Amino acid sequence: MKYTGADPVMIDIDTNTWQMDLGLLEEFLQTHTEIREGFSFHKKLNRRISAIVPVHVLGNMCDMDQFIRIAQKYRLTIVEDSTEALGSKLRGKHAGTFGLFGTSSFNGNKIISTGGGGMILTNDEKLAAKAKHLTTQAKADPNEYYHDETGYNYRLVNILAAMGVAQMEQLDAFIKRKKVVAQMYKNELSFIEGFKTQEVIEGVEPNHWLFTAKVPEKEGLIAHLKSKGVEARSFWVPMNRLPMMTKDLYFTHNDISQDVYQACVSLPCSTSIKDDEVNQVIQFVKDFYSGL
Repeated sequence: MKYTGADPVMIDIDTNTWQMDLGLLEEFLQTHTEIREGFSFHKKLNRRISAIVPVHVLGNMCDMDQFIRIAQKYRLTIVEDSTEALGSKLRGKHAGTFGLFGTSSFNGNKIISTGGGGMILTNDEKLAAKAKHLTTQAKADPNEYYHDETGYNYRLVNILAAMGVAQMEQLDAFIKRKKVVAQMYKNELSFIEGFKTQEVIEGVEPNHWLFTAKVPEKEGLIAHLKSKGVEARSFWVPMNRLPMMTKDLYFTHNDISQDVYQACVSLPCSTSIKDDEVNQVIQFVKDFYSGL
């Protein structure tokens, strides 16, 4: 967004699903926007709100039925951030295919990886051609080095694309393994007081990309696991607290994003992790909480 000169309006998350709070979203749009000339405008800033970006956090999915209803009501284009949700589905429909555009990431930590890069999804042939043109330096002539727009060198090179295609053939198996690992953690760690994972709405089949849970004494647990040679990660710092976005609008009542950030830890869950390794992590976690 910032690359294009746009400024985000950030909406807090739902306390259970950790996806965007759609009640809060609609409240913001009802209170702070108006429809003019077929578009939604922020009344105070007099700026058009061009798009809405559902983020399918941790491979779980937003309530896209509600999202679509709200987007249509307020004349907003849906651009899905499905970078964590490759293979996740809502009633059989893939994440990233509900809006005008969707995105997938092939970063090194994603469910399949080409080392970096990603993919744009759209059913609009003209927009697909435009996206391809811009991501290949906007080179307009096959022979001459003539560029008709400001382009970008965002191509996924062929050899890395081949790696991705080969892994796509294993995606179902990867998701199956992710599901098994997530269930092992849930079964064994639910005894922890305050332990909580994402709620999944009816009809969603998440890819279980990154096993993350709210726990007490998060920092102590991370330090304990590190002492045992196990890497665990804190959740991401909320975007509204990043220095480049502190002046942008953030709509919230209870700052659930901060609460989740402060309490959540991500545990090892690679598709290659073995059952005995998962059980070892579980034992280390149990040892930590038994010592409190």
